[in-house]
Amino acid sequence: MNAEVKDGTVTDVEMVNIEVDGVAMQAPKGSMIIQATDKAGIDIPRFCYHRKLSIAANCRMCLVDVEKAPKPMPACATPVMEGMKVFTGSRRAIDAQHGVMEFLLINHPLDCPICDQGGECELQDLAMGYGRSVSRFTERKRVVKDKNVGALVQTEMTRCIHCTRCVRFLEEIAGTTEMGGCGRGDRLEIGTCVENSIDSELSGNIIDLCPVGALTDKPFRFSARAWELMARSSISPHDGVGSALYHHARNGRILRTVSRDNEARNETWLADRDRYSRDGLYAADRVAQPMIKVNGQWQDASWDEAVTKAADALRDAGDELQTLMSPSAATEEYYLAQKLVRGLGSEHIDHRLREQDFSDDASRPAAPVFEMSIARMEQADAVLLLGCNPRHEAPLLGHRVRKAWQKGAVIDAINPLDWEFIFDIRENRVVAPQHMLAELAGVALAVADSSGKALPEQLARLAEGVKSSPQQQSMAQALAGAQQGLLLLGQFAMSHPQASALRALAAWVSENTGSSLNLVSHGANSVGAWQAAAVPRGSAASATRQAGRNAREMLAQTGKTWLLWGFEPDFDVDSPAAAMAALRSAGQVVAVASFASDSLKEVADVILPLAPLAESEGSMVNFDGQMAVFSPAGKPVGEARPGWKLLRRLGAALELEGFDFVSLAGVQQEMLAAIEARAVTSGEQPVAAELATDKTETGNGLYRVGEVPMYSVDALCRRADALQRTVHAQSAFVGLNPADASRLGLSDGGRARVRQGEAHAELDVRVTEQVPAGAAWLRSASCSTRELGEAIGPLKVEVA
Repeated sequence: MNAEVKDGTVTDVEMVNIEVDGVAMQAPKGSMIIQATDKAGIDIPRFCYHRKLSIAANCRMCLVDVEKAPKPMPACATPVMEGMKVFTGSRRAIDAQHGVMEFLLINHPLDCPICDQGGECELQDLAMGYGRSVSRFTERKRVVKDKNVGALVQTEMTRCIHCTRCVRFLEEIAGTTEMGGCGRGDRLEIGTCVENSIDSELSGNIIDLCPVGALTDKPFRFSARAWELMARSSISPHDGVGSALYHHARNGRILRTVSRDNEARNETWLADRDRYSRDGLYAADRVAQPMIKVNGQWQDASWDEAVTKAADALRDAGDELQTLMSPSAATEEYYLAQKLVRGLGSEHIDHRLREQDFSDDASRPAAPVFEMSIARMEQADAVLLLGCNPRHEAPLLGHRVRKAWQKGAVIDAINPLDWEFIFDIRENRVVAPQHMLAELAGVALAVADSSGKALPEQLARLAEGVKSSPQQQSMAQALAGAQQGLLLLGQFAMSHPQASALRALAAWVSENTGSSLNLVSHGANSVGAWQAAAVPRGSAASATRQAGRNAREMLAQTGKTWLLWGFEPDFDVDSPAAAMAALRSAGQVVAVASFASDSLKEVADVILPLAPLAESEGSMVNFDGQMAVFSPAGKPVGEARPGWKLLRRLGAALELEGFDFVSLAGVQQEMLAAIEARAVTSGEQPVAAELATDKTETGNGLYRVGEVPMYSVDALCRRADALQRTVHAQSAFVGLNPADASRLGLSDGGRARVRQGEAHAELDVRVTEQVPAGAAWLRSASCSTRELGEAIGPLKVEVA
């Protein structure tokens, strides 16, 4: 017996003794020969086998010679047995592998010179070792018609060798079952099941899995050869998973992105937005050099001119200075920015651009770190999703929840839309946003009844008039009876007008059921922002309880001086209307950005070019609280600079102390010491929060469900053309429940006018049961809705 540690669990594994090429070794009983040889570093050729996929044994390239076996055996599908002797280099094994290779090449086209996989093709590599210099077959090669599977993946199905890796990935990992085989024998073809596009948010992984050039990266197609590219490791800039990846660059320009193994974060997979957003780096409105506004007109400027003007605007602002930062900035940028802002006498800095409710700031944890790690989520046996669509908010979290479901976990949900998941939902409560608090309160009451523990007075007030339904009682029982229960509070819940109450109820439910609570915050580095104190004073992350305005309070102010960092005010905030109104009335606006949209140019006075993550250096902290350091993968466009260098220069121009760093290491050393010191002093008793419980009146009975589309989470994704041509990017519509549509005189495919405050928009109507009664599905962060108000709030819908 050997002890094996997997996902923090120690289990006993029965081992057997085998011999491979005369070398004695041990392997777990029931494992396959290829798993034992891979662990021992013995190479066996393969095409269909992949350690993360089920065993298909399609290609037969891994045939080996097993003592006493009547014929060569596939190493991927032959389990090890006590005393087994395996020969990978015997004459019988080599002849079998040569024969398989000859059959694979019968129909394979001779187009290596124009194939995008040329130079990194598994078939090409193995053909050098196991192929013949000439073919004995003279028949015509078969031709298979290509399939159009969307904007992300290019097909050349004549090259397909039927390994079925793509089919198995989409069925087993992605959970969408969008590809399959049709026909038999030499008529077998791999394609989409109903001649449509592949819409999985993980679809790009089939490119990495394909051992030939049948599936390639469509936006990258014919851009470069493999040997021209330099691989640079980096991390994802779009969500808090912090997926590990490689950027491939030529002459400093990033042309392709692929996954990098990291079992604790993304395993070996990569979300499509992490893979394809690199095209947004070189958008037409990329800021290539400093810009200043002179008499209402924008002019290019030198760094000295722009920094001088920015410093003049910030120097005398004092408490009038308000700073909003992207939730995906580097941790060093947060640290230096708050140091600069507080050095100028202001306490107003925040990164929570999409949140509405900050009433529990004083009692919130110092950083929203997951209680159950990303890797352990797949071991959960009961999961409650609250205002959470993990498939879109953080696709690799959706994958982990799916793995838990595949192992038997019960998944329940309380959501504002009937989202399409890649796992089955047992108890699915789909309610309008204004009823979500009551739904969770019902679960809390059920927990209180079953555990005998009364709700605290403040939470009991939230549950007044609420009665637990059988569904809510079932949800509570599932969490209470679970060995590893998980409550996943998503980005929609974090943006809710009553988010503080939702967080408090969720925390009580998780504590009294023995479950873990994971808060899925917005952005890629919200944990790092909290740790670096890029929040207003008075929050738990701050060393003092002095007052400081949060993002919502800042946007209610007029005539202030603003420092904006790495975001677009008409797309990346909860209420674009409020943001633009506040900035239009501002005294001075200094923007540090990678892209200069028309709206940013309208309100800013100075724009300093910021190098995005792929061209910058620094660190980020993922949902688990793990810090990852990244280096430049591409050359910064024009005169763009990493954020820490830009802040060092601004601090020096403002004559502030502590901005004389000469390297990133110096910044990190000071930052880590400050974070550690703050962690030591944060043990004080949290201040009791007065939770937001106001029930805002709805316009004509409708509340907006303003979810952020998966490919609109930031400026980079919004500028990636390939991502914007996918079905997940569609946002120019208003979705209504059939009952509400009938009441308002609207029909599917018609036009509706949506009003929020003084703003309105005209959109196509989509009548669907996905939307609950009392809600209107109107996505945020889109061109069609960027002039409207709160993403979650009352609105009016009428016939256009």
